[in-house]
Amino acid sequence: MKTLSKLSMMCVALMASTSLYAENPDIFVESVAADSVNTGNNTESVKSYHFGRREVIFDDNGIHFLKDRNNFDSSFDDEDQRNAKPYWSSPDGGKTMEYNGNGSTNGNESGNNQANSKPKQKKYRHFSSSLSSLDLGVVQFASEPLSINLDDDVNYMDNRGFQLYFANAAGLPIIDRHLGFCVGVGGKIDFYTFSNKNLVLEKGKNHLIYYTDTVQSYKKSKLTNTYLTVPMAIEVHAKGAWMLAGVEGNLLLWSNTKMKTTSGEKNRTHSNFYQNLFSYNLIAKVGVDCVGAYVRANLSPMFQKDKGPELYPFSAGVSFWF
Repeated sequence: MKTLSKLSMMCVALMASTSLYAENPDIFVESVAADSVNTGNNTESVKSYHFGRREVIFDDNGIHFLKDRNNFDSSFDDEDQRNAKPYWSSPDGGKTMEYNGNGSTNGNESGNNQANSKPKQKKYRHFSSSLSSLDLGVVQFASEPLSINLDDDVNYMDNRGFQLYFANAAGLPIIDRHLGFCVGVGGKIDFYTFSNKNLVLEKGKNHLIYYTDTVQSYKKSKLTNTYLTVPMAIEVHAKGAWMLAGVEGNLLLWSNTKMKTTSGEKNRTHSNFYQNLFSYNLIAKVGVDCVGAYVRANLSPMFQKDKGPELYPFSAGVSFWF
């Protein structure tokens, strides 16, 4: 009986609210608009951050992750258009309630204004470049530029190399969001772990000296180069896919070798080993969304002429666009 009485009371309340709405339909619209105004007034600080084609918004309601390819990398002619005030239209279509920033609303005749107003044309002043990426791949030596072959006379430099690359870049649109010129700055670390674990590299008086240590037994012999890089590229975006081609300038910051014995001892030598301070390489990337593949090929030799082996590093791997 108690359950039946509760159900009957709920039905009566529902019927009463329905009849109330039929007699005065604007009552609920006004309350919703008022609640929306209050919500806008309480939200005082909103912070937005762009990561590639993604946007993260921090406000009083929490953290929001947005992804909209059609709206990123764009801005309006007038900065005030970006900070347009929110509005709520009433059912009659003649009045517009506009929030003026101080907790109150203004009623404006907006029918004619909205009909005569023309939307401002967007100008794309930014171009999100996939040069802003984290690259992981393998790096090897070749005896000639744009080649993958290593001659027998420099076979002692055979290795299992690993490359870590990171950069941040800015883009200038050439054709809207589809074609742009990009330039950035980043860092690159090449780790060359030699196949000959007992290989020793030393900086001689006039040239690089190498030999195999037969006295001690080594677990690892490695050369590490760290570069400051400046990439420049032409990039194309089309239907979620992207590709770029360009050139990178490299500045050798420091270099060192590390040899680890089977007993756990580590011997490090810091030297440039007659390597070229400046170098440059070609770069190409292709991908979909935030994941792609890359190749790099040096056009300048790694070592100075007649002071070391003629080697041209090249690398390939995966690229993560952020």
